[in-house]
Order: sequence, then C-alpha cells, then structure tokens
Amino acid sequence: MISRICFAAALALSGAMLSVPAAAQQSISLAADEAYVHPHSEITVPPSLGGLQRTRINEYAENALDLGMNFASADNGQVLSVYIFRNTNGSLPLWFAQAESVIAMHPNFDEPDVSIAPRSFALPGSDTASGLLAVFEPGAGSPMRSTGVAMFAVGDWYVKLRASSVMRTSDGLLHWMESALAELQLPAHEAVAATPIADCENELRFRGRSRDVRGDAADNVVNSLLGGLLQGLVAERQAEAGPVAWCRDSQLEIGQAVYRANESENSYLLALGDNGNAVHVAPQLRVEGISPDSENDEAFSLTLHRAAEDVMLVSQDRLPSPRRVIDLLDNNRITSSRNTWGDDRTVTVRSGELGK
Repeated sequence: MISRICFAAALALSGAMLSVPAAAQQSISLAADEAYVHPHSEITVPPSLGGLQRTRINEYAENALDLGMNFASADNGQVLSVYIFRNTNGSLPLWFAQAESVIAMHPNFDEPDVSIAPRSFALPGSDTASGLLAVFEPGAGSPMRSTGVAMFAVGDWYVKLRASSVMRTSDGLLHWMESALAELQLPAHEAVAATPIADCENELRFRGRSRDVRGDAADNVVNSLLGGLLQGLVAERQAEAGPVAWCRDSQLEIGQAVYRANESENSYLLALGDNGNAVHVAPQLRVEGISPDSENDEAFSLTLHRAAEDVMLVSQDRLPSPRRVIDLLDNNRITSSRNTWGDDRTVTVRSGELGK
C-alpha cells in the first residue's frame, strides 16, 4: 500500500501512526459499543482497550488488508493503537525491527532510550514465545513519558500494538500493554517462536551505479510478464527451503532499512515504512527458450510487495544500491504488476504512476 510511503523524502510521521494522505484512507464506521472483527483473520478487537475508548478505525488498503485503530484518552495523554496487516514478505522479527526503528527515529520521541530491550513473549494461553516487544523512554523534548510496541502473528496476518503515555513509567506501560493484549480475542492459530533480529556481520557493498538493462520494448514486455508470473514460483520455492534467518544490514532514513536473508551477498529487502511494504532485489530469473537473449547474464529484478499486489520495476544490470531503488520508485519506473490477493492473479504490463 504505497500511499503510506513518501519516496521523495524521509517518511513523515504524526503521533503514533505513519502519516497517510487523507485521500488514501478509508474510515470504518462502527457503533461505539461494537467490537471490530477482522474479516480474514477473525481477530476481534473490543470497542474499548486498556481502559480507553476507540476513537477511529482507518483502512489503509482495500479489503481490510492493512488497517489501524486508535484508542485514546480525552486529552490524548494515553494512546493505544492496534494495526493488522497482511504478511506478504520478510518475517515477524523484520517488521518488528522496522516498528522499533520508527519509534527510535521519530522526532516526537526526541531520541528515546531503550528502557526494556526487545524480547520475546508468549500470548495469553500459550507456552510459545511467539511475540516480540520493546519499551522506550522518550527524551526530555517529548510530551510522552513512555512508549512501546508489541507484535505477533496470527496465520498470514501481523498484529501490532503501539502504546504511549504521559504518566506511566516504562514498567507501568509494559503491564498496560500486556493487559491490552489479553483483551484481544484471537482465533486458534499456530504459535511460532520468534526472537529479535540481529545485525548482519558485514554490510553490502555496491560496485558503481546500476543502470537499466538494455533491451527493446518487446524484451521489456516479455521480462515484465515473466517477472510477474514467476513470483508465485519463487515464493513456493522459498517456502519449501524452510525458515529464513533475516539480518539487519543498514538504515537509510526513518522507515527505510535494508535486510538480508541468510547473509545473502546478491539480494536484499528494502523495507519501506512499518506495515509490510518492501522492495525485494535479487538476480533475475531466466527461462531457457523464453527469456529474451541478453548480453548481461547478471541482471537484477526489483519487486515492490504491496498489500494486494507485487509491482515490478525496471531490471538493473548489477546489484542496485538502496538509493538507486528509491530513485526508481520516485520516478515510477514500473514495468508490470501482479495481483496477489483474491482469485484474479492477472499480470499487467504497465508504466507510470504507482497509484494508491
């Protein structure tokens, strides 16, 4: 859901939520005493949480693929937010690390100190430490005394709880978050143990500036179609290979960070924001007898994962730097897209605006 991402500059944030253009948000209206039931995961969020009344529910991608709801006191001195978004890439530890970094770099929290280091926790009724949490103490320039984040997965859905308080200590905020988590009604699901992500041993290095892969218009169309059609096959092979150990490579701007699977030297994931949007950069797949002939056998594909679709960017002749990827996004260098939600899995050759 690209509308929650600002590619021209660092991500803009407001309060405890990523800034979203008003036109991109859809408000969900419920009676004040009506619980929200997520239609896909069956997660139920009560109308009040942690002693606070729900103030709004916003949908950031159609079909409830990415949404958030706020619970706040009248003076906004106590705020809880619950987010539910689709798992399309990466891992729980990776997206928890993104949520952490957004807090750590958020100007409203004035360079906060980590008061309760990232750690695993078990949801009520479970013996498996499948969730991750951390609590921060904001700097003197922040109105908040404490702020924190917790995340866990329910099937193919990530659930994130954000909490901020002008009066609670870090320990008090932790207990408040635990109480709020216990109020969520979760369907039966497999709990998978999670641990905080680690930094990569060494950062990736890039050999010069990458350029668009040369080819005529017809070649670009074929590569775009293949790129979209093969994404499903790639996902299946990754699932068959077993769990991936992600490490954090480097931080760009707020909400923009690079992660690598199994310390890969020729691929990475550029996370954009903290709600599941990311660009996967990897060697381009080629199909003998179908892929256009190329002088460059080391072309790289760039796939933007969004809530309901994958968007392919123009291939590069070498491993592109994250800054180069951002530049391609800024300039809408799109070649094709593939639906990843619903029955229609159409691959569309396209160019121009990314859209909402």
